[in-house]
Formats: sequence, C-alpha cells, structure tokens
Amino acid sequence: MQRAMLQINGIPTQVITEGRWVEEGLAEYGKKDIVLVITGNPGIAEFYEGFIKTIKSRLPSEVPVWVVGNAGHVQPPNNLAITMPSNSTWNEHYSLMAQLEHKKDFIKKYVPDDARLHLIGHSIGSWMILNILKDDIIAKKITKCYLLFPTIEHLATTTNGWIFTKIILRIASFLVLIAWTFQFLPHVLKIFFISMIALLKGVPSKYNNALLQLVNPHVIERIIKMAKEEMEIIKERDDDIISKYADKLWLYYGNCDGWTPVKYYEDLKSKHSDLNAELCKHGYDHSFVLQYDKEMGKLVADVINDNIL
Repeated sequence: MQRAMLQINGIPTQVITEGRWVEEGLAEYGKKDIVLVITGNPGIAEFYEGFIKTIKSRLPSEVPVWVVGNAGHVQPPNNLAITMPSNSTWNEHYSLMAQLEHKKDFIKKYVPDDARLHLIGHSIGSWMILNILKDDIIAKKITKCYLLFPTIEHLATTTNGWIFTKIILRIASFLVLIAWTFQFLPHVLKIFFISMIALLKGVPSKYNNALLQLVNPHVIERIIKMAKEEMEIIKERDDDIISKYADKLWLYYGNCDGWTPVKYYEDLKSKHSDLNAELCKHGYDHSFVLQYDKEMGKLVADVINDNIL
C-alpha cells in the first residue's frame, strides 16, 4: 500500500493505492483496468484502506486500486512544507461543485487514455460519479460504475438529513470549538480519547489515525459546510443520466440506511426496471468502511471481476 499527498486542482490531497502507484501508468502486459474509489463525506482516504486491500486481493494482480480523498478533508502533516488554501477560497477549492471538478481533474491527470476505468462511489461519491459521466471525454474511459449507498436524491428529507439540518448544523460552531481544544492536548492524550470513542462506537483501532485526521477543526468545518451544500443541492434524482448510462451502472442500496431509505431504491427500480441495482440483505451500514470493509470489498470485487475482460 502506498500513500501520498498529491496536488490536485491546487489542493494537497490524500491518495492511497494498492498495486501500481498513480504515476506509474499501466502494466506493460495484462489487463488495462484501473479501479478508482471516490469517497463519501468525510472524504478521508485512510478509512477505505481495508476496503481497497480486500478488493485488490481478489482482482488480477496487474489491476491497481486507488482511492482519492476529498479536497481539504486531510491536513498535510506538519513536517511537510505544504500549505492549504484558506476557506475564503471555498467556492474554488472546497465546495461540493469544486469537489466534483477535483475528481475530474484527478482522472484526467492520472488515468491513461487507454485504461478501462472502474469507478466506485460511496455515498456522495456516487452523486459525483453520475456527474462525472456528463464529461464525454471521461465517460469514454469508464467501463463500469459501482455506486454504494448512493446519496443521489433528496438528502435533506431523509432521517439523517433531518438530524443534520435540525441538530448538527445548530451545534456546528461548538463542534469546531471542541476540535480546536482537542488540538492543544498532548499526542498521547489525543490517542487515548480517540481510542475510547472508537471503542464505544465499535470502530476498529486501525482507524485511529483516520479519526485523528477527522477531528482537525479545519477539516470538521469543511466537512460540515460541504454536507450543508449537499442538503441544499441534491434534490431530484438525475434520471436522464441514469437512463443514458444504465449499462455502465451498478447500484447497491442499504436496507437500514438513514441517508438512502429503501423507498429510494424502490422508486429507482420502478422508474428504471432494467437497471442493475440491488438492495442489501445483510444489514451493512451506510458507513460500511468502519465495520464491513472486508464484506463489501469481496462483494464489489466480484462484480468488478465480472466486468474485466
């Protein structure tokens, strides 16, 4: 596994790979497939390490699996001479639409023209993929899109959307203040508190570093502001793009998901009866990477293998 902070659209961005690094190009022989994961929100790539490791273990050896985080969701380490653009450049660098352009820029820069691209979108990453398909140049590279727990319609009216808009937004400043206070603690205390919270929430200790990245006040502020934009922007499902690229889509809905209720799956199938969409039968959470990364990795890898020539 390789990881680095790469400059994408002017933002230092966390990228993690299993297999060939993003700047190495395709293998000289064998498959020309590349798997790219576009994260949800929070867009911290380290949360997806177990997921991409499982996927990679089940694919042909020459097929790399990459995950690109969201712009501004990981602060560069202090030992790197890297500065992040300030939040005053929100629309250009950190907004929902900027995140979409950020992913398109990554694909155009690092995915070779002759590659067969497989895009995995989690949550808001699924919405981004549907919009990436509107770019004809990128769409030609895409072999298949795998949309997991896709938040592609009416977020604000869901159970979790109500909790976010009515509760989280009202205490957002307090959450940022807590994150600022947390920064003044000694590192050993930070690890202790993160470990305790993870234990109470049933989150494996392997995600402690990702959780440390999450509680940065700048990151918390960007995550909340981006989520607010998701509530405001994502309304009607884009049935036109779904119909146009139905043959390139595979969707996986949760059966106990506060962001994508079963009704959304049923409405989708009613409108697009031939679309390849499944309803989870295992009770996997929306934030599957925390507890079901291996199970989802195996499931998605098997579908990818069916689409590798």
